[in-house]
Amino acid sequence: MNRARLQAALHSPHPWRRLFHFAGGLVLTSLPVSWRRWLFRGERYRCPVCGSSLRGFLPLHRPYHRYCPVCWSLQRHRLVWLLFERRQLWAEGRGRFLHVAPEPALTAYFRQHVAGYVSLDRYARAQVKMDVMRLGFPDGAFDFVYCSHVLEHVPDDRAALRESHRVLRDGGVAVLLVPIIAERTIEDPSITSPVERERLFGQFDHVRAYGPDFVERLRGSGFAVEPVTARAIASAQEIERFGLPLDETIFLCRKG
Repeated sequence: MNRARLQAALHSPHPWRRLFHFAGGLVLTSLPVSWRRWLFRGERYRCPVCGSSLRGFLPLHRPYHRYCPVCWSLQRHRLVWLLFERRQLWAEGRGRFLHVAPEPALTAYFRQHVAGYVSLDRYARAQVKMDVMRLGFPDGAFDFVYCSHVLEHVPDDRAALRESHRVLRDGGVAVLLVPIIAERTIEDPSITSPVERERLFGQFDHVRAYGPDFVERLRGSGFAVEPVTARAIASAQEIERFGLPLDETIFLCRKG
């Protein structure tokens, strides 16, 4: 994957900036958390995930990425965290919680809130190694499923959505996020070049670019869907202070 990432970066409009940001990120992640908290201390911004007060977020790798330099949360992670708190989703998902492709910035905090937490990934480090298109859990095994920016990597996303719906109990909640970057969803399994995938689908390892019609795929899998944006759960001042995204939609899905 590193070779594909490098190939895509070298063919991007700003290859040297991408490489510099990648190298800088490696250096920063090697520093102790206490050092990073001290280096980036300030009062203008605050990360709601780790609670750090900061002088700024880091636009590493891509200009729209604004990392917390302490916990490495992205904008969407901070938005999801606020959704969980302000919609009181912790109470609904407290029993059995499935986290697909767990993000390091959120994993420790989820485990603090949910006793029945299970992380799952096909490739990376997680509690369970499993394919999201073929979940080895019984029907209704979970109260809550969280899956963020995963489905654009999955060859058969409809199978993954059906499986997510199946393993939820009746009345269970799924919080799903995908990047919406096209007018309508486009996909072509014959495209395997990292450079072409980044050009057409937004990233070297994406297999499709989603449009707003993603909602149709969710409803076709049996979910009742509520799209939620930052403006629905945070004030304009909080959006700036917490570094929240204005172009991200959380799909809050319920199994009827």
